[in-house]
Amino acid sequence: MATIDILNQIKAGSNIENKLSEKFGLNLNPFPKSGIANISDPDQVLENFGPVNKDVRDYVVNYMKDALSNSGVGKRDKYVSLVIRGEYGSGKTQLLMYMRYVFSQLDTEGFHPYVIYIDNPGLSISELIGNVVSQIGVENFRRYLWDAYLSYLDGKRNDSDSTRKQILLSNIQDKLSDGHGTLFPELTEINWEESILSYKMLMDKVIHNTTKAQQKEISEIIRTSMSECFLEIFKHSTVVDYFYNIVVENISMLKSWDAIVGGSIKNMDKNVVYILNAIVNIIKNYLHRTDFIILVDEFEEIATGRLKEADLDNYLRNLRALIDKERQWCSVFAMTGQAFKKIQQVSPPLASRIGDRCVDLKPFNFEEFKKVVANYLNLAREKRLDSIFPFTEEALKSMLETKNTLLEGSPRYLLKNCYLLLQRAAEDLAKGQSIDATFVKKYMSDSLK
Repeated sequence: MATIDILNQIKAGSNIENKLSEKFGLNLNPFPKSGIANISDPDQVLENFGPVNKDVRDYVVNYMKDALSNSGVGKRDKYVSLVIRGEYGSGKTQLLMYMRYVFSQLDTEGFHPYVIYIDNPGLSISELIGNVVSQIGVENFRRYLWDAYLSYLDGKRNDSDSTRKQILLSNIQDKLSDGHGTLFPELTEINWEESILSYKMLMDKVIHNTTKAQQKEISEIIRTSMSECFLEIFKHSTVVDYFYNIVVENISMLKSWDAIVGGSIKNMDKNVVYILNAIVNIIKNYLHRTDFIILVDEFEEIATGRLKEADLDNYLRNLRALIDKERQWCSVFAMTGQAFKKIQQVSPPLASRIGDRCVDLKPFNFEEFKKVVANYLNLAREKRLDSIFPFTEEALKSMLETKNTLLEGSPRYLLKNCYLLLQRAAEDLAKGQSIDATFVKKYMSDSLK
């Protein structure tokens, strides 16, 4: 075939959407090219792809109800875990995305969950928690910490009738005195509200027309006050300096952020419970969230090969300690069955903590596959239909009959081939024709029986 013919065929592919519309009434090819769930899919996509297996759906719904329940004896003991088991391509990520979507729709009276999805569990427990912090984002985290500090200033010290804010203002104003008891007017109770949107705004206000010596003294006053705040709230000195540097955006801020996100704080594995406690505390108290839920994908990366035995044992031991000491969160871990067996062998206590609830994802049967195909096709239709056109039932049945038993009913395998078949059908079939079993075997003969 001449190069010009090849180029013309490739160029013709740019007209696929028009052909899909003319021949099949579809405004696009809705199937994922690789068969893999897109973690950035919008809500209108995610809402269509809940579990099609009733047993899986019921199990997941029950977990979500229990995770959000406040019926336990201890309000601080919220921890409930679920393990999603399934082979590669079985739909674990898609289920996690759907759960995240459903949790987000529960932001109503009585339910305000905060949900984080982690696609990389890291090589240590501190990296896992660092990924949690990273998902929140440095700007958001800085704002939450600053709001926590402002709330702290509104309270009173035990040894004084004055609020901490009044004491702070008094200490700062002492440094702003001209030596004769006259105060600079830049910072008073009256204009405090205009000066506290951020640390930078506050400092810009109070150091106006001051000497470098005064600026240094004022900065130290605020640092001491903020450090006392974080120590009182978070109960551990490990996080105080790091959180302070993040708030003030000084030269150490990026180092502090990278240290937390990268898990490189000295002895962080031992103190990771305090980091997570601080995160949960901030999210719940200053975003007014009722629940904190972490969805961890690809956990088989930890359990089956990336770590040496000693490092795996250390990771799992620290995760167990974290769960035992900090129980104001809930978790969902997605992994292969082989990975969960490995965890059971290395750390039976942890396996019982995270896997007392396990749901197994099975390959699609015909009815489930048919429903999923219709759901995808509806993404490209003007109106929702139960139809699987342009596919026929015989086409779907033939796609389930694979030579490799590991691919039989595999969601990833089936969906990426639905994409392929629809692309070829737009080019090869006439208007009104269907993708039947013969058409399927034409393009999938190597993998079908």
